[in-house]
Amino acid sequence: MPKTLKALLPVLAAMGWLFGAMPATAQQDTALIAKGEYLARAGDCIACHTAREGTTFAGGLPMKTPFGTLYTSNITPDPQTGIGTWSSDQFFQMMHNGRFPDGGLVYPAMPFASYTKVTREDSDAIYAYLRSITPVKQPNRPHDLTFPFNNRSLIIGWRTLFFTEGEFKPDPTKSAEWNRGAYLVEGLGHCGMCHTAINALGGSSDSQAFEGGLIPMQNWYAPSLTQNKEAGLGDWTIEEITDYLRKGVSTRGAVYGPMAEVVYNSTQYLNDDDIRAMAIYLKGLARRGPTFREALLIHAGRRVQLYAVMPPSTTNSAPVQ
Repeated sequence: MPKTLKALLPVLAAMGWLFGAMPATAQQDTALIAKGEYLARAGDCIACHTAREGTTFAGGLPMKTPFGTLYTSNITPDPQTGIGTWSSDQFFQMMHNGRFPDGGLVYPAMPFASYTKVTREDSDAIYAYLRSITPVKQPNRPHDLTFPFNNRSLIIGWRTLFFTEGEFKPDPTKSAEWNRGAYLVEGLGHCGMCHTAINALGGSSDSQAFEGGLIPMQNWYAPSLTQNKEAGLGDWTIEEITDYLRKGVSTRGAVYGPMAEVVYNSTQYLNDDDIRAMAIYLKGLARRGPTFREALLIHAGRRVQLYAVMPPSTTNSAPVQ
């Protein structure tokens, strides 16, 4: 190769990058950041980590709870007040296990009980995206919790009762679409945070998942996703569910209240495949109610049981109800 041409190779490479021939590493970084931005939308991170009229992801949003007020944290890459000094390992630890880089315990208002199901690959993508946004120097506001809930050591008890660490495990008996929907609904979407009843300790039971619950301090009931009489989607078509999640309105109804914010901040941005996967999973949550014939048989069976325990008196031949 002539020396003059060899000397020009770095210049030509630079020109190629400027005019569209981006190096492979730069392309990979760009793709990773774009993936992370998409996943952050799926996780609705902006809803909690952005105060009203505040800077995106700079935190400071007050979250009222029965135990006092929590203030969300700054997750911009500012090194003093945000996550600018965090490594990807430390970020994954927070997502997966609810612990800060120094090992401190995260309050469970941050849905790490759901985010623990997020894969390391997806966590790294979200981390790359958050590291790419403009840093905002905004100190985190101290929480205002009543005694004894201002003692973080109590979170150990909560974790013992209500937190199980571990990634999402696909169900081999279900389709790839169903499993993708389950991953998004149970993990990043953390839908169970609202649609599952919360007890006096601020925890929920897996056995009551998606059966509906009152959202504390908001006076808002998130209806059951397992009962068609409430918000179960078993009788809806896939198209009706996807319209509801994507547009906030379908032939079956329209979103309002906290769910309207979810559509506005999150689900409207998801691609067709993911919205359909979520619809398939959500439709499957609904429990089929008994048919009229089954209901009659159930009622008759109960009457037989009652007769066996308490037969009708000789003076009153009316059946026991």
